[in-house]
Amino acid sequence: MRNRRFHSKAIRTFLIMVVGASLPYNWAKADSLTPISQTQEDPFAEMDGSQLTSIPTYQSVPPKSFWDQFFAENFTFKKEAYLQISHGPQQTDSDQDINNRWYSRQSVGFETLKKFSTQTSTVASFNFQGRMVRRDNFIPVINDEEGGSREGWFFEYHNAYFDLYNILNPLLDDQQRSNVIGNFNFRIGRFYLPFGINLQTDTHGTLLQLSNERNFGFERDWYAGFWGSINRDLNYDLYYMLGAGYDPSFKGQDGLLGGRVSLADAYLNDFGLQGGLSVMAGQRRSGHALDRSAAVSRAATDGEFIQTKRFGIDTRYTHLVPSGSLTGTVELSTGKDESEVVFTHLSQVEYLNRSRKWGIGSQYRRFHQNISQPSPAVTNEADSSMIGELTWFFRNDIGNTNLHWIKLNIEKQLERMEGKLGAVTTIQYYHYW
Repeated sequence: MRNRRFHSKAIRTFLIMVVGASLPYNWAKADSLTPISQTQEDPFAEMDGSQLTSIPTYQSVPPKSFWDQFFAENFTFKKEAYLQISHGPQQTDSDQDINNRWYSRQSVGFETLKKFSTQTSTVASFNFQGRMVRRDNFIPVINDEEGGSREGWFFEYHNAYFDLYNILNPLLDDQQRSNVIGNFNFRIGRFYLPFGINLQTDTHGTLLQLSNERNFGFERDWYAGFWGSINRDLNYDLYYMLGAGYDPSFKGQDGLLGGRVSLADAYLNDFGLQGGLSVMAGQRRSGHALDRSAAVSRAATDGEFIQTKRFGIDTRYTHLVPSGSLTGTVELSTGKDESEVVFTHLSQVEYLNRSRKWGIGSQYRRFHQNISQPSPAVTNEADSSMIGELTWFFRNDIGNTNLHWIKLNIEKQLERMEGKLGAVTTIQYYHYW
């Protein structure tokens, strides 16, 4: 036991001697050593500021001008190029043979969207959409029913409206503002009629159009009114319109009062479902309505202003399938022009491939009027067509911010109020970016 203790003590002594010998210590100069704190620089020596030679300065940034702020913040500018070539019947006289000819339409355009915001919310926005158009050898086509009087060069405006959001906010406290957010918005300008599903669908560049242009003589009008949400399930639109169509003019017509109640956006996001109920009543100006019915023309106020009533229902359902999506749309409406009953029906089916590279569509449309005393050129009470369409997409963003396509569209006329039956074939190139 004593031997083990001796050996352990000897080993510890040996290790201490080895470690001590390896230390870089000069015993001869031990007395000349100074504390380490005096030989090294003090890292905190300049903390009192005595060693600073200059103070950094920062150049102030000049405030942006009004125009810099206007165009740089919440401002969107889009461009548009459009080419359409159609072949179909030109004449409307039933006593003549069909005279088919080529119709061309080219245009370049733009759209601007400006939003006005505070640090916490968007309070207003302005939208304008227009294009310079060239037409030659016009023929009636479903996407250009207003173009008959615009031969040659013509500048067209489409959207031109101003929105004010949550207009009651200045009158409410914070809690009340939270309770009614999105309920009361105001719009003034030119936009889609608040009738049918066109209000939820931008058909500006498309060939397959919805019912309003044929139903009223125009698909957009100048108006002022309110829009927003009723509750979590329903939205509303309520407007007073000039009933003038393209030109923002008031020539004595009473105008139109129109409203629509529609499903909230949550139904589209959750179930792929859209739809609504619409009503419209008042006076409007429409040369086509006066020309096709002598009874309406005589009954119209001052021979120009047509008493109009409409009630409509619309729906659209989008269903996902393994290879893409199927969308079905239906619009039905009835009412009167003066004392003559009007009925419209539109059904449309579209398929879009999952790659969003190509799609096909088909539409049946019919406009019927019980014409008691038709004009001389009118031989039938209805216009109806069956349409097929094939589209190849170069770009097809989900949000419609960048669109680029070429379409082939064929319309087979089944009934015509004026003229003989024919077919219209259209090729369209469209780019929006």
